[in-house]
Amino acid sequence: IKTHTDAFIKMCQFVLKVDPTLFPVIIAGNFGHYLKTGLATNPSEGKVDLQDCFAKLGGAIIGQQISNTAAKNIRERVCNYFGGDFPTYKELNYALKDPKKSQEIKECGLSARKLSYLKSLAQYFTDKIDEIEILFNGKDNDEEIIENLVSNVKGIGPWSANMFLINALRRTNVFTADDLGIARGFSNYASKRPELIEELMKERTIIKKSKIKHKKYKWKIYDSDIMELCAERFKPYRTLFMFLLWRLSSDDMEFMVKMQEEFMAS
Repeated sequence: IKTHTDAFIKMCQFVLKVDPTLFPVIIAGNFGHYLKTGLATNPSEGKVDLQDCFAKLGGAIIGQQISNTAAKNIRERVCNYFGGDFPTYKELNYALKDPKKSQEIKECGLSARKLSYLKSLAQYFTDKIDEIEILFNGKDNDEEIIENLVSNVKGIGPWSANMFLINALRRTNVFTADDLGIARGFSNYASKRPELIEELMKERTIIKKSKIKHKKYKWKIYDSDIMELCAERFKPYRTLFMFLLWRLSSDDMEFMVKMQEEFMAS
């Protein structure tokens, strides 16, 4: 309570009212996004920082399908190439139009595909910056932002767009069932609450299969509609429920808290 923002404490109180048994998961470690210092800047208190948005999306592209450590190292090299900070969309767009500079940026550790994705991102910001500013500063328009990003930026899919809503825009009501960590965390959560699953099974109106492929996991993969129905109980703070499921995805809670903080800070 002393270290986290009042808004976050309100989120916690709501989640614990829905499910008091999540208390140990909440207090297992800090939530860097919501500390009173550091990452706690709330876009709702002012205009969204478009450069931060651009850097977060660029970082998401860099980090695709590689470890957090590798992504951090490549990002640092890109930043160093541009003088220490992540480039602005204008700087990156200009540099990537120069074959020599483009090759030098690629040599920071980027594949040709990721380089093309960054070029798409920089062009998107260059061409639509006024539209983007209005879009990112909108309220209750998460789905519109996801659709806009996915349709305009190569390499940004629904999962990356959802993470952007959390990381850059600090949206509190994001939930994605198509995440391996979330699916595993939900499996652990559900295994201790059979009566809840029975209740959710009665509520379902459609069957929405999980997109996660089963590879002989030792845990059950639940259908996406069941996970989403469960998450509905935590509206308008599904983001926090998702954070807690990440923590529940492993028996080593301390390790998962550390990994979560590293991921959310990247």
